[in-house]
Amino acid sequence: MSTFIDTDLSRVGEEDRYGLLLLDQALEEEREIIVRKGRGLSLSIVDLSVKSFESRIVFRLEEGARLHLEMASLLAKDLFRTYRIDVHHEGRDSFSRVRFIGIDFSSLPFRFLGSSYIPNGIHGCDTRQEGRITNLAKDCRSEVSPALYIKDNDVKASHGAALGTYDGDVLYYLTSRGLSLSESKRLVTNGYLLPIVESLQDEKAIEIARKRLGEISL
Repeated sequence: MSTFIDTDLSRVGEEDRYGLLLLDQALEEEREIIVRKGRGLSLSIVDLSVKSFESRIVFRLEEGARLHLEMASLLAKDLFRTYRIDVHHEGRDSFSRVRFIGIDFSSLPFRFLGSSYIPNGIHGCDTRQEGRITNLAKDCRSEVSPALYIKDNDVKASHGAALGTYDGDVLYYLTSRGLSLSESKRLVTNGYLLPIVESLQDEKAIEIARKRLGEISL
């Protein structure tokens, strides 16, 4: 497992586990990553930067290639951000899982636009795009829109999307156990983000990310 703090995706290889922690640097505007035949890439991206940007990452999967991508992003007040994650299944029996979790404190646009493409004749592929954004500002403008562009019948393809605020029943339960409302919100927020933070599998990166999350005012 290699973890990069405030660097770009150019160092991500085609077969390994990588973690990218963004603190002071924005994600690249555009990047293409090829996963070669029979190989696999597992990538975790945790974006805690105080930056506005639009980014597009295109993954091209050759025959039998496997991709696991997990993303966590926290959008601070007065920022905007768009992530476009396009997965092109260009070889048979390729596999992809994309999961995005976002926390939105801003009144400006926050978008996760995932898509999976499987052309005709590319049999046996398995793909899923999944996104969730929790809104914490009164006038959030979040968008979660995973899409599937499937032209072959012999595949597995699914997507999921969720937008909303904290579950009132969960907050009521936590406050009834003696936690303050702020503590309850922090616990739920960390519950969403920490699994992806911990997937960085690098003690220094995890410690830095936990500290940054602890500084958030809820």
